[in-house]
Amino acid sequence: MSFLSIPVLDYSLAQEPTKTHFLASLRHAIVNVGFFYLKNTPISPHVQARFVALGQALFDLPIERKLAVEMVHSRHFLGYSRLGAEITNLTQDFREQFDFGTELPPPSPDAPLYHNIKGPNQWPDESDIPGFRVALEEYLAEVSLLGDNFKRLIAEALDLPPTALDGFFDDPQQYKLKLIKYPPPESADSSPSHGSSDVQGVGPHKDSDFMTFLLQATPHTGLEVQNKAGQWISAPPIPDTLVVNIGRALEALTRGVCTATTHRVSLRPENFVDAQGNPLGPRFSFPVFQGICLDLSSDSLALKIPTHIADLVKDEKVKSDAEATFNSVFRGNIGQGTLIARITSHQDVGARWYPDLLAEALKGQKQQKQ
Repeated sequence: MSFLSIPVLDYSLAQEPTKTHFLASLRHAIVNVGFFYLKNTPISPHVQARFVALGQALFDLPIERKLAVEMVHSRHFLGYSRLGAEITNLTQDFREQFDFGTELPPPSPDAPLYHNIKGPNQWPDESDIPGFRVALEEYLAEVSLLGDNFKRLIAEALDLPPTALDGFFDDPQQYKLKLIKYPPPESADSSPSHGSSDVQGVGPHKDSDFMTFLLQATPHTGLEVQNKAGQWISAPPIPDTLVVNIGRALEALTRGVCTATTHRVSLRPENFVDAQGNPLGPRFSFPVFQGICLDLSSDSLALKIPTHIADLVKDEKVKSDAEATFNSVFRGNIGQGTLIARITSHQDVGARWYPDLLAEALKGQKQQKQ
């Protein structure tokens, strides 16, 4: 049956003597839903609160200071994106954002082009926002540790050895952190859908990475998850939780046993007021994306799921969709597919650094729409 709510998992149970119960709940979430809330995480409340405060303050910098680290300056897709600069499903998203990642050196000149996905960040000047870099790196380090633990928990939930997934990750591993601000739609005349109730914060999509760990930093509703019947299920913020979801990479690794679920952010006016009708201001959202090895191809997916776990998935269409993931989304290679996804989402970056790939990708997208 299609899910009608998002399950809540308690991370404090992910150890003996309650680990078996936790793994059963995790198995249900990743096979049948693709989303879950996670409470009692090991992330320090002090670290998280400091990061949230400075993350919100980052958007208050003068526009010229934000443009000094604009993403178009980075071939690694890291930096600032203006309101409306990102595209999902050929439609403009109505959000302003900063992208950061695990601090890594640029790839060598002879590395495949898609290795440029990883590289050094563009940091705002320390004098503009003192302590921001330290706060972000502390938070990212704690979420990264949680993600590393989940590699093993996911494996165990699928009745695999705890280390079964380790070989699918780069060393060093890249985690990507977005800081996103969704203004109330009626407050921004630059929106192409100004005043419209159907303006998208981000359009319907599936994340491309292994897992996503989302902190909904403000009490706004608007995040919606689509079940297998096509219904949109609200995923409102629950205090002291993260929203965790499966990406296409994990779906592909498990040949469709784990579910990458379509989701979106709706900017309907009612999502920007509280229960009494008082305005909530902008919505702030801080997802962390857990990447996997960029060099993986469909030929290198050697993960063998136990039959009794694979048999939990009865929907053959879901399985066949997953089998086509590398062909239609990853183009036979994780890194190449991820690069294509990035340049079509951030077309200003694509036009500057990857113009030929951008032209080819946009042509393919338009053909699929016809």
